[in-house]
Amino acid sequence: MRDAGALGLAGTAASDGLALLGPLEGSTVLISGATGGVGAIAVELAAAQGARVIATAKSGSESGFVSALTAAEVTVIDYTQDVTAQSGRSPPAAWPSSPRSPATAAPSPPP
Repeated sequence: MRDAGALGLAGTAASDGLALLGPLEGSTVLISGATGGVGAIAVELAAAQGARVIATAKSGSESGFVSALTAAEVTVIDYTQDVTAQSGRSPPAAWPSSPRSPATAAPSPPP
């Protein structure tokens, strides 16, 4: 055998997660934890499918690692800094409520 490859567990998780989003071409995908196994593969797969990729990583070598994963442009946001300022967007006036948010979640039963 001349060439071989394996996707492995991290690759399968990245592929399955992105598949849930449907076709990615022309869409924007945020990948949190882009320096981990699943995140790094997700960056590559999303870029290969034509998505605009925004990824989180610390500045410096981690940011460089993420940028080098693909020839496509990847916007890297340093999650240890002001994310809103880096994204160039204003946060919404009010975040949508979630049925699982602490304010509305039902109390846990006693142990």
